[in-house]
Amino acid sequence: MEKRDFQKEFEKVFGQLTGRYSSWEVWNDFLYVTAASFANVVKTEQWEKREEEYLSRINKYPKEIQEKFPELMSILALALEDKPEQDFLGSMYHRLNLHQKQKGQFFTPYHISELMAEISIGSKESMDEEIRRKGFISVNDSCCGAGAMLVAFANVARKHGLNYQNRVLFIAQDIDRTAALMCYIQLSLLGCSAVVIVGDSLLKPGFHPDNEVWYTPFYYLNYWRFQGAESEEAVIVPSDVPAALADLLCEDQDGQIVLKMEGVA
Repeated sequence: MEKRDFQKEFEKVFGQLTGRYSSWEVWNDFLYVTAASFANVVKTEQWEKREEEYLSRINKYPKEIQEKFPELMSILALALEDKPEQDFLGSMYHRLNLHQKQKGQFFTPYHISELMAEISIGSKESMDEEIRRKGFISVNDSCCGAGAMLVAFANVARKHGLNYQNRVLFIAQDIDRTAALMCYIQLSLLGCSAVVIVGDSLLKPGFHPDNEVWYTPFYYLNYWRFQGAESEEAVIVPSDVPAALADLLCEDQDGQIVLKMEGVA
C-alpha cells in the first residue's frame, strides 16, 4: 500500500480555502476553531467566550468552506497517529510560507528537539524517583513555538517506558497566540496533560492574570494527579473541572488512550 503524504493532502485542502481569503487568515481561523473544539468539550468559565469567538470565525465562511476545517483537522490527526514523532503543524507553517508573516520566527527542527529531549529527560532512575516523590514529572517550555520540544519529550518519554499521558505534566508558554495554539492542538491530539499559556514569558511568566490559558482534555482527566504536589512549582487546577471525562476517551488498536473525534463541536 502506498504511504500517504499527509503534508501534501493538508496543503491541497488548505489551498481550497485560500481563493477568497488570505492564507494567514485561514490558518489562524483553522487553529482557533480546532483548539476551541478541543477546549470546549469541557464546560469551563471560558466556554461561552470561546464558543462566541468560534462562531464569529467559522460563520464568516460559506458552508462548503466551513466543511474544509474538520477535513484539515482529520488529516492532522491521521498524520500524528501515523507518525507521532514530528512537528506536523510547525512543518506546515513553514511549508505554506506563513512564517514570513511573523518575521524572524523559526521553529526548531524536530530532530534537534528530539536530541534535546533525550538530554533533558535524564535516567529512568531519576524519573522513577520523581514520580515516587510527587506522582508525576513536569516539563516546561517557556518559548514553545508549535510545540516541537514538548512533542519530542512525549515521544522520548514513551521510548523510555514512561506513560507520558498520565505521568508527565507539560507546561508551555509563547507570546505568539498562533504558535501557542499550534502547540495546544498537537499536545491535545497526542493525549498530553498540558497547560498552554499565551503571554510574554519574560514580563508575564506563567499564570499571570493577563495571560490566556488553555488546558488540554487530558489535563482535566488527570488534574487530580497534580494536586498537593511536593513542588515549589505552581500547578493550576481549574475550579470547574467535571467529576468524570471518561466518555471523551477511547482506546485505539494499540491500547493507547486517545481523544474521541466524533461529536466534537
